[in-house]
Amino acid sequence: MKTLNAAIFIFCSLLMISCQNIKSEKIDDTESSFDVFSPTPTEEISRVSLSEKQTEYVNTSNDMAFKLINKLYNDDNLVCSPLSLQYAMAMTANGASGETLEEITSFLGFEANEMNELNRFYKILLEQLPAVDLDITLKAVDALLVNDKFPLLPSYKNLVEDNYYAAVENMDFSNPSDVVTRLNEWAGLNTNGVINNIINPEELSDYAAAYILNALYFKAEWEGSVDNPMFIENNTESADFQLSNGTAISAEMMKSVRYYQYAEMDGYKVLVLPYAQGKYNMYVLLPDENDINGLIEKIQQTTWSEILANLKQDAEVHVQLPKFEIENKFNLAETLISLGVEKVFQKEDAELDNIFDIKLAHDPKVWIEKIIQQTKISVDERGTEAASVSIEEIGATSPGPGEDPKIIYFHADHPFMFVIGEKTSGTILFEGVVARP
Repeated sequence: MKTLNAAIFIFCSLLMISCQNIKSEKIDDTESSFDVFSPTPTEEISRVSLSEKQTEYVNTSNDMAFKLINKLYNDDNLVCSPLSLQYAMAMTANGASGETLEEITSFLGFEANEMNELNRFYKILLEQLPAVDLDITLKAVDALLVNDKFPLLPSYKNLVEDNYYAAVENMDFSNPSDVVTRLNEWAGLNTNGVINNIINPEELSDYAAAYILNALYFKAEWEGSVDNPMFIENNTESADFQLSNGTAISAEMMKSVRYYQYAEMDGYKVLVLPYAQGKYNMYVLLPDENDINGLIEKIQQTTWSEILANLKQDAEVHVQLPKFEIENKFNLAETLISLGVEKVFQKEDAELDNIFDIKLAHDPKVWIEKIIQQTKISVDERGTEAASVSIEEIGATSPGPGEDPKIIYFHADHPFMFVIGEKTSGTILFEGVVARP
């Protein structure tokens, strides 16, 4: 590598949801792996404990999720992780100042003077989200891989260690292939081998200074028992799925009949499909008419908490839901700029002065060059599997019983939205659109 003139931070939020079995496989430790400091719950808690103010932060984050899907949807299948983006931007905020900090914290739903509250909020999610349902494996892991010639500020290092449980490791960056191997090794280790290649040698900057990695691993089956599963493979049948242009294609439709939670909103219905003990759910938002764009516009006028408040469980719901697989990759820089996060992308004006040791780095100008997120999801009769990778590159110029049931038909036979979230906190992990299963 050349003398350091730019910094690249990779925020690798790797979310994986798997339905193959509930007991997680042991991940073998290797000599080359980062130490893992992420919280590992031993006792189940009933709910994520949030203050009234922290609940407001969740609501603001979910409003951002709706804005994000509105910006990203382009008449095709879509999946993304708003939570992954939030963690990337939260870590960035801790290295920012001035108007740059104000724009990032505003995007996240905080004030610039609320950094302690921001870090406390995301620490609570790291600690408590994995503990609300021990039948689901949810692991959150943070790490920093730092070029030993470009050290972090001690204050920044201590902050991410204390608030994000981040393991920090320094290494020689002179051989790019060693750095790539290290990053991909970490990704594979912390996603049980699901994500093994988050970066290729040609994507590595000649001036890489550090990488920040965040992995979220989630593994679950649908709620139900061996004798009474939510979806039975033998019941899945081919059926028509109407695309937005009116063309019909064949899709593998899963079927189920239960007293599911549902909501009938203005112009669309919402179905809740629980995982494991029901603390984590997939929410399916189906427009009454074949108009997914109209649905996405409608949800900009409401809030996630309002949708949840309309849920009821008073009817036998006949469900048809297609099996689907989606993979997307986005550069989110332009999206964030359109949502008000501007200065951090400006070479001359970005204020990211709280990350590196200024004396050793010769007072560099530091800015975000790009943010790339790649996400995959697969849904079938057993459950859901998904993985998300967010890469942030930062550049620098220098170093109802007893009655006949009410029946609701929820046939997802045209484009629909989905959200994967945690019930007690209201946190959204994934969201997307199935335009073509």
